[in-house]
Amino acid sequence: MAPRDGERTFEVVAWLSERHLVLYVPEIEAATTAPAMPQAEDAARALIVELTGLDATAVRCEIRMGRARGFGGPPTSAV
Repeated sequence: MAPRDGERTFEVVAWLSERHLVLYVPEIEAATTAPAMPQAEDAARALIVELTGLDATAVRCEIRMGRARGFGGPPTSAV
C-alpha cells in the first residue's frame, strides 16, 4: 500500500530473543519488545510515536525478520 499524504514508513528489524520478539527501528536507533508477531506492529508504532511525537495514524511499519548489525549479538573482540 502506498503511503498517503503525511504518512511516514519506518523499517523495523525483528528477531526472536529468549522470551519475546525484539523490534529495532534503525531510523530512530531505538528498540522495544513484543510478546509475539501479532503485537509487533502496535509495539513498534507506540515506540516511534513516543520518541518522535508523530501522530500514530501517520506511522506505518515495515517489519522484516533479521538481526540489526551490531545489536543484540555477541560482543566483538578487541584487537
